[in-house]
Amino acid sequence: MLLQIGIHHLALIDEIRIEFGPGLNVLSGETGAGKSIVVDAVNLVVGERADREMIANGSDKAIIEAVFDISENLVVQEMIRNMGIESDENMLLVSREILTSGRNLCRVNGTIVPLQMLRQISAQLVDIHGQHEHQLLLQPQNHIVYLDEYASDEVSDTRENVRKTYADWHDLALRARKLRTGIAEREQRMDMLRFQQEELRNAQLAEGEEEELERKRTLYRNAEKISSSLEETYNLLSGEGDGGSPATALMRNAARSLSGISNIDEEYDQLSTRLQGLCYEVEDVASEVERLLDSLDFDEKDAERVEDRLDLLKRLSRKYGPGTKEMIAFLLKVSRELEELEGSDENADVLEKETKRALAKLEKASGKLSEIRKKAAERFQREVEMQLHELGMKNAVFSVSFAEAGPVNAPEKRYSPDGMDQVEFMFCANLGQPLRPLTKVASGGELSRIMLALKSLSAQKPGIPRSMVFDEIDTGISGRMAQVVAEKMTAIGDHHQVICVTHLPQIAAMADHQYLVSKSEKNGKTYTEVVAMNSDARIPEIARMVGGADSGNGSSMKHAKEMLKDAEKRKQELRKRLNSNQ
Repeated sequence: MLLQIGIHHLALIDEIRIEFGPGLNVLSGETGAGKSIVVDAVNLVVGERADREMIANGSDKAIIEAVFDISENLVVQEMIRNMGIESDENMLLVSREILTSGRNLCRVNGTIVPLQMLRQISAQLVDIHGQHEHQLLLQPQNHIVYLDEYASDEVSDTRENVRKTYADWHDLALRARKLRTGIAEREQRMDMLRFQQEELRNAQLAEGEEEELERKRTLYRNAEKISSSLEETYNLLSGEGDGGSPATALMRNAARSLSGISNIDEEYDQLSTRLQGLCYEVEDVASEVERLLDSLDFDEKDAERVEDRLDLLKRLSRKYGPGTKEMIAFLLKVSRELEELEGSDENADVLEKETKRALAKLEKASGKLSEIRKKAAERFQREVEMQLHELGMKNAVFSVSFAEAGPVNAPEKRYSPDGMDQVEFMFCANLGQPLRPLTKVASGGELSRIMLALKSLSAQKPGIPRSMVFDEIDTGISGRMAQVVAEKMTAIGDHHQVICVTHLPQIAAMADHQYLVSKSEKNGKTYTEVVAMNSDARIPEIARMVGGADSGNGSSMKHAKEMLKDAEKRKQELRKRLNSNQ
């Protein structure tokens, strides 16, 4: 359950903190007040795509923090344990920073996590239904997702098996297709591979050799400078140089002079000791310079060989990779492909048999999955229809249509990771009308109720996140139907936390917790604020939603009081019925 969300510098919100409760939580307010910003914040904290344009003007980042109660969510507890995230198994703190640079920082209980990990965790915490989900419902390819979600207990294992067998078959089919490539094309490919293989093998590449070659080339190109510098250094340290005394002799004389007074005072003694040490160090440097000078051997032929080798590596790198490591890997890849192509006739027969076996397994697994889906679809149809009838669509008919994705002789079209079913929802709202594809006949209001029906069914499934967020699901709904939808959402709120953005007073009146979203101006800037309302504060807000302009003891205020009073009775009766059915 979402206990609290803190929003900082997001769009028109400066600093707000909202504490949500169990049951039905409603966000209401004037159009344009910023209700959608709160839903956007929840979307961001569960891992939706972030846009730096959402950061408030004048701020360098936006921060969203959410506190969840996970004391009953064993799945999340196990997930964060496996991810090595510390937790007390009761509370979970999720935060996300959106920076103007475009970067995101995601944290779970203070531990920085990748966005993908945040999404995995959040998927088990919150289920968000926004207006965009209508668009998903209008795309038939998504209908199979809703059916599989409904029948998750039955289909999940079989569907996972289908995905695995599909991946195995698809990989084998691709390899077999490559081996069946035309003879001429295959020969051309083999000629090119042989040329690449020979060129790379003749180069006798050694991983990392370019670094040593570059070092040698630098030495050879600076040979004269190195020789001159070492010789001059040696002469100055140990030789006669230009007739003057060498540095080592001068230092020895200085050390002897200072040692003559070393017994007079401790400070002279310390200086004498230090100077003696420096004499040894300089003599050692002189000896090392002499060794380097004696070992100089600038071989002109070797210098040419180094230059030629580097030129060869540079030419090869343009074709096969930026460095010897990548070129060696390319050679290995070429050799494997060449070996496969050279034995392609024999391999093709073997692969063909393996592909047929894999296809038979895929056909069997997909058939089993299809049978399970069709049985589940019978119940799904009935239950969706019951939900729609409860939502005031008493003549609604809902059906799940099955079609196979492609012909038997075209497995690449017939099968997918989801099996061989094409599922599409069929719908009819009025008596005597034929069933037609839902995507072609459902109005906006009907889509809202169908989506609410689907969400009501999914809410009854174990494993669905405790918190469900509805962003204006009341689109196209009014009058008596608004009351029906309100009661449906209250019923969901009996076993889930529901957070709902609405314009309907009927839904707001049924809320267990109501929050007013409003805009205000300060220092020439507009801000969005969110305030939890007590019983008295709810009355004028419900009156506003009803559409009344009067206040005090006016008719709208009286109507609002009656609505809230009636809503309490309805909630009590509804919860009695729900408890008696459990």
